[in-house]
Amino acid sequence: MDRRQRFLAAIEGKPVDRPPVWLMRQAGRYLPGYRAVRAAHGFWDVCHAPELSTQVALEPLNLFELDAAIVFSDILVVPEAMGLGVTFGKGEGPQIARTLKTEADLAAWNTQGIIERLKFLPNAVAHLRDALKGGHGLLGFGGAPFTLFAYITEGEGSDEFKAARVMLHENPALAKKALATLADVVAELLEAQCAAGADIVQLFDTWGGLLTAEEYAAFCIPALRRITDQLHAKGRKALLFVRGGHHLLPCLADSGADGFSLDWRTNFSEARARFPNAILQGNLDPVLLFSKPATVAAAAKQLVATMKQTHGGSKSIVNLGHGILVGTPPESVKALCEAVAHG
Repeated sequence: MDRRQRFLAAIEGKPVDRPPVWLMRQAGRYLPGYRAVRAAHGFWDVCHAPELSTQVALEPLNLFELDAAIVFSDILVVPEAMGLGVTFGKGEGPQIARTLKTEADLAAWNTQGIIERLKFLPNAVAHLRDALKGGHGLLGFGGAPFTLFAYITEGEGSDEFKAARVMLHENPALAKKALATLADVVAELLEAQCAAGADIVQLFDTWGGLLTAEEYAAFCIPALRRITDQLHAKGRKALLFVRGGHHLLPCLADSGADGFSLDWRTNFSEARARFPNAILQGNLDPVLLFSKPATVAAAAKQLVATMKQTHGGSKSIVNLGHGILVGTPPESVKALCEAVAHG
């Protein structure tokens, strides 16, 4: 099978010769080509220019035996397009100037015609699709409503996102209204990426794991369902990644997602037993890639063997349990991909 055939077969539940592989943050700061681009261009400039976005997205495909590409962008394009003033300080995380505290703040969100302001992202998907020439699978993505809500409410990155979590309890009506608003924008953005050529899209709920299962069910699941229902109405498929979300597995099926990217702390076989027919993706520990290449290769082979125990490896995608970390040795990424490709 060629790479695109393998990727499409896996997500459609058809026979595969082996599980496909791609890696979250496979294009990033651990690669010299990305660093060279970023030395000459600002982060938002790369996101907004399809040529630069594609250049960055292609680098890992030229270096490693990957089966799919993911468009280079950022989940915070949504609050940026809503006029909330998203910036990235040098060496710092994101800063959001206009935070969500009151109903008036929500009313000021500029969602009218937002997909036009976000057109650069489906344009980047289309540009990457053309560059791939049908040789690889292609993923689009967006931020899950709660993770976007967390940044917008906090105004910056955080380990706890206290402001967002307090609002769930102190002003649940405002929180639910904000989450629904974000869900509708994200659904429209993901559909635009699918229409531009993405084979499947992934929702990143990086901070959803901070919530209890009860909180996630009450606030996140309805917002996620707004997205997946709209995508399914157009015949699209969506994956969901919740970092630190092992305790949420019992309620994730209610999200309507077609599959799940598993955190590295989740046992793959246990997740497969819970979701026998879902697409499952993951879930090697990103820190493992700082080990010797032989160690990485052995772990990758073991994961592939586990995946092949059900559906012959179909409906499974080799990936990490979170994104590639800064400073990851490229030779370890190469060893991982070669182990999957050649056993």
